[in-house]
Amino acid sequence: MHFVSPSFFDVIVPDWMPGSKRTVTYVSGMAELTAAVLVANPSTRRLGGWAALATFVGVWPANVCMAVDGGMPDAPAPMNSALAAWIRVPMQLPMFWLAYQVARDN
Repeated sequence: MHFVSPSFFDVIVPDWMPGSKRTVTYVSGMAELTAAVLVANPSTRRLGGWAALATFVGVWPANVCMAVDGGMPDAPAPMNSALAAWIRVPMQLPMFWLAYQVARDN
């Protein structure tokens, strides 16, 4: 979705990130795709788990920033609410754990 609808992701890129918001959106999208391809291949699954974990941890500050800022005001409901943004933050913790499990167990 980073490449299909990049404007959705551009708005959650924190202002303090270097480079343009679109570049950050594309780089994070490539990181997610790379991790997915690595996880899908049994011979690179462990590396993919580490790549996924690094990607999840790397984009988490944007989600925290979105929550602190009160959501995504230009997004459709419910993503435009602070509540949805705050719910999203802890929901990502299981993704960290699963990526770690894949990295550790393979």
